[in-house]
Amino acid sequence: MRLVHRGAFAVFTLCSLLATGAAAHHSTAEFDYSKQVTIKGKVKEVQWTNPHSYIQLLVDGEDGKQVQWSVEIGSPSININMGWKKNSVKPGDEVTMLLSPARSGKPYGTLRVLTFPDGRELKGVAAQVGARPAPGR
Repeated sequence: MRLVHRGAFAVFTLCSLLATGAAAHHSTAEFDYSKQVTIKGKVKEVQWTNPHSYIQLLVDGEDGKQVQWSVEIGSPSININMGWKKNSVKPGDEVTMLLSPARSGKPYGTLRVLTFPDGRELKGVAAQVGARPAPGR
C-alpha cells in the first residue's frame, strides 16, 4: 500500500511540474516577424520583470496625439546576457526602436534593435534569435 502512495505522489508531482512549465510561457505567434516597424519616442517606463521585460514608449501619432507603445524586450537574464543593464534605458530617454509588430494592429511589438541618438544600439531577443514567421504563415 505504501508503494502505491509513493507512486501516486510521484505521478502527481511530475504532472504538477509539467503543468507549471507549460503555463509559464506564451507563444510568440502574436508578433508578425515578417514585418518590421520603426518607432521613435520618449521612454515613459521600463518594466524589468520576469518572464518578460517591457519598455513603454510615447510616440507622436499621425493625429498629433501621443500613442503609448508597449515593447517586449525579453527576460532580465536574457537581456543581461545580451549586454543590457537594468538601467541601460531610463524614463525620459529618446530612442528609436526597430520591432516586429503585433498581428492585432495594437501599438505593441517585440524589440529587434533599440538605438540611442548617439548611435549606441541594444539588441532585442527577436534580433538575437533571428526570429522567423511561424510555419504556414
